[in-house]
Amino acid sequence: MNKFLTALLSVVFIPGAGAFELPAMKSADIAAAEVPAAPEASAAAPEKAASQHLWMSVRHNEYVKEAQASDYGARIESRVRRDFTDSFSVNNRVDNDYAWASIRKWQDSYTYSGSGSYVTMNCHSTSCNISGNVRADGKTSYINAFVNRRFDDYSWSVSGSGLNLYTDRNSVNGNYDPDRAPKQAVAAVVSLLLARSIDATVKPEDRKAVQNGQRIWMSIRSGGIWNEVEASDPWARIDVGLRKVFDREYDAELETDNDRQWGRVSGFFTRRYELRAGRTDLRMEEWAGDFRIEGTVETPGTPEGRTAVRLDMRERFMDDGSFYIRENGIYLNIDRNGLSGEVDLKVYPKQVVASIAALVITYHQINKPQGQDRP
Repeated sequence: MNKFLTALLSVVFIPGAGAFELPAMKSADIAAAEVPAAPEASAAAPEKAASQHLWMSVRHNEYVKEAQASDYGARIESRVRRDFTDSFSVNNRVDNDYAWASIRKWQDSYTYSGSGSYVTMNCHSTSCNISGNVRADGKTSYINAFVNRRFDDYSWSVSGSGLNLYTDRNSVNGNYDPDRAPKQAVAAVVSLLLARSIDATVKPEDRKAVQNGQRIWMSIRSGGIWNEVEASDPWARIDVGLRKVFDREYDAELETDNDRQWGRVSGFFTRRYELRAGRTDLRMEEWAGDFRIEGTVETPGTPEGRTAVRLDMRERFMDDGSFYIRENGIYLNIDRNGLSGEVDLKVYPKQVVASIAALVITYHQINKPQGQDRP
């Protein structure tokens, strides 16, 4: 009996005696039971820039063989003027950068060159081919586009290299792919088409528009030895030079055609700038975020010898120093790099444009963006 109890207690108290035995597993079963690894994340493809819409208004001045296309929303402007039978001067603006270029013509071929870009347009009958290299933001882009005539010598369609454009006498519209055709490429292509349209323009007999309507395209740049900053439009024959005298005060030299005036422009008062030169007394003062330009400007050759000015200058883009003036007889776009637009000289002679330029340049000199040394 004692031996039986001893054996029973041994079974109860031996460790693991009551445990269940696990079933045997092979290596293949273990591999099948493993949790599958997460798939490797594929490298994210770089985002492609969305296609940009373009709507440029086009203006022709048949009297001086000049054309301008501009889209202020896209901030692309192109101005082309024929200097001689086979050559054109080009001034393009992309964002806040101005670029000078030239177009040479040989038979039915046009060659655009300037600012590191070289683009040719070879035409045959009712079609053209545009090809070449455009320099933009430190990179070179190759473009190759086809141009087909639609209705007349002002109406063309452009396709290829990310360009899909349609032109007529009054507009250039469509879209472009900024990854394949940057804004500089759009400006170059539009310049070539404007040159082609200028050649197709018949010069009118009436020359009154030359005397009264004046295109303005003043480029602002750092001055030389004498002036700190200068603005000039060699076509309109308007030049303005400023030389710093004291803080917030400059000597001003204003030259229009054969007339020259000397004066002084200052910005001593907060948001108020004044120009005094001979009989000119013009002020630019801020009113509720915009500016009012008011006073009189000496204008030799007019019946009174002076022209009264009262204009509102409004902000174009927030806090980048760009403005516009839209009044009867004057249409100007202004930024840190220049002034462009159109002026009726019967209403506002060139001296008024020069005086406005002197005030605006002074404003930009006094209110330079932080870290910017050039005007």
